[in-house]
This record gives sequence, structure tokens and C-alpha cells, in this order.
Amino acid sequence: MKHALLCACAALVLLAACRGEGERPAPAGASSAAPPPRPDQLAPGELAEGTVDAFGLKLPRAMTVTAQFPDAFFARGSLRAEDVATYVKERVVSAQVESTAPKTVFRGATAKSAPAPAHVLDIEILLRDDHTEIVVRDVTRPPAKDGLTEEERWRELGLTPQGQPLDPTKLE
Repeated sequence: MKHALLCACAALVLLAACRGEGERPAPAGASSAAPPPRPDQLAPGELAEGTVDAFGLKLPRAMTVTAQFPDAFFARGSLRAEDVATYVKERVVSAQVESTAPKTVFRGATAKSAPAPAHVLDIEILLRDDHTEIVVRDVTRPPAKDGLTEEERWRELGLTPQGQPLDPTKLE
């Protein structure tokens, strides 16, 4: 009887060993999803940060600046608009985000990595026929001048205290 029990145990051990070469049961909690990307690779849809600094926001590496002004950057690239929107979302804090099929707009945004005082930005991501455009506008208000009365502040803006233009022929 002992001999039969010993043989049965040996058979179970051999059966487990012959289960398949390199095949091991998955550890508890492991999923069968694709393995995470290596640290030196981007995940699918992830964009690499470039060197162009648009008021504290680094534009994606695959985007090319098409125009630059003191208060705006325009860039384009052959990227998915959703990927560019995700890239921006990860790098800014925004007061408001509007998203429709052809565009995503971040209003009142500040770049997380920008030094203080950070610029206030309006960022538009536009889907075109064969490319995606990004427009970064600096909408930071200049600081108020010290020592002015309320009436003088309105006059600086070209308005009366009631909000009417001082000179209706010169509307800005």
C-alpha cells in the first residue's frame, strides 16, 4: 500500500513537471494585458515632450512651429488630436475645458512646470484634414497700476466708470 501511495505521489510530481516548458501560472492579481512599456519607450498614443517652450508649456516634439508672436504660438503636426489634448491635459491646470469633435479648448490654463508667476493661457487643439494644429495664446492680464483711483483705472482702459467708451470713434 505504501508503495502504491509513493507511486501516485511521484506520478503527480511528474505530471506537474510535464505541464509545459516555461509555462508558469500567473501570480495572483496579474492580468493578461500587454506588458507596460519599458521606461525608455512611449506608451501607445503618448507624445514626447519637445524643446519649444510656449509660455511655460513645452510643445510635443513632433509638432513644428508655423508662426510665433509676442502673445501666441502656432504649431502643427501629423498627430491625433486626442493624443495632443491628452498631452496638454497632463501638463496644465485649466479653469475650463471645452471639447467638440474638431477641437478642444483649454481656457485660463497655466502650465504645471512654469515658474511663478505663470502665464495664463488659452490653448486650442484643432483637427484639420491631414494634421493637428495647436494654438497657445498668452492671455495674462497686465498687473494694475498702483495708486490709481477707480475712475483713473477706467480711463486707462479708454472707458467711463459706466463702461462706455471715452471716444466712440476709437474702439479697440
